[in-house]
Amino acid sequence: MIDISIQNQQPAAAAAADEGGKLIFTEEGENFQLGDLLKASAEGLGKGIFGNSYKAMLEGRPPIVVKRLRDLKPLTLDEFMKQVQLIAKLRHPNLLKLVAYFYTKEEKLLLYKYAEKGNLFDRIHGGRGVGRVPFRWSSRLIVALGVARALEFLHLNSKPSTMSVPHGNLKSSNVLLGENDEVLVSDYGFASLVALPIAAQCMVSYRSPEYQQMKRVSRKSDVWSFGCLLIELLTGKISSHSAPEESHGVDLCAWVNRAVREEWTAEIFDSEIASQRSAIPGMLNLLQIAIHCSNISPDKRPEMSEVVKEIENIKLIENGEEYSSSFDRSLTDDSMSTVGSGIAMDER
Repeated sequence: MIDISIQNQQPAAAAAADEGGKLIFTEEGENFQLGDLLKASAEGLGKGIFGNSYKAMLEGRPPIVVKRLRDLKPLTLDEFMKQVQLIAKLRHPNLLKLVAYFYTKEEKLLLYKYAEKGNLFDRIHGGRGVGRVPFRWSSRLIVALGVARALEFLHLNSKPSTMSVPHGNLKSSNVLLGENDEVLVSDYGFASLVALPIAAQCMVSYRSPEYQQMKRVSRKSDVWSFGCLLIELLTGKISSHSAPEESHGVDLCAWVNRAVREEWTAEIFDSEIASQRSAIPGMLNLLQIAIHCSNISPDKRPEMSEVVKEIENIKLIENGEEYSSSFDRSLTDDSMSTVGSGIAMDER
């Protein structure tokens, strides 16, 4: 059973109903009740910066992920519902679907679709021994494009007044993998819910050069995070910007910058894809996109709509078509020295 303390609210039960106290679904057609959720068998999925997550197995339906929130801003029911409803309206094939939410003073829950194949961090870094299914270049390119499309959608469909940084915590563990090469970005929109001190301490966008220097984040901070994710995807190395607590990462932006200056870029790719020699041109083009996205200057980073077009262009390589890039600088250009590692960051 899920250990949720709302089961035992006694005199507060009526008040909880007035302040929420029930599951609110984001679309019609869902038919389970809070009691069904409380009785469901559950498996812990891990502890994140916004709270613990559980996989709940309800009878007769697909599994649901229950995210039990913590460290939020002080929010009334109306304020919480307004922010969550903004998140719920963001529907895209590459965004993890919010199924329902629950609110009382004591408990705040978000319920999501369950992704069967885990997350991108584990796919890149986990199980490198005997029996591992190789993570090929074609699959990595699908992931890069799926995440780019999700981020483009968030940037085009969220208002700066309500979501100054539409994702805010883009990292490989927040990219989930479903059946049939499904790529699902999770934990979007939380910057509007979480208290600023927690965001500044834990969220990836708040490790961007502009926040370190000027205490400011924006949509371009998401673009920087995407650049870091691409570098992790290409190199197979753990990033210090998004490493789990038990892992030690490296400042990938600084490392790639050094590799570019010393002209050994073809050697930096993950050994699992580096052997695919025919795909090296596509890898180099994706690396170039990553470098532009992680530029130390936010104004010099591309818009995500441009990034999507560039990655779609790379897919033309797979079909034997001509590649045409709007990024007109080569990887060995001196301007690449502006790659945005910026400030040394604590390894997490």
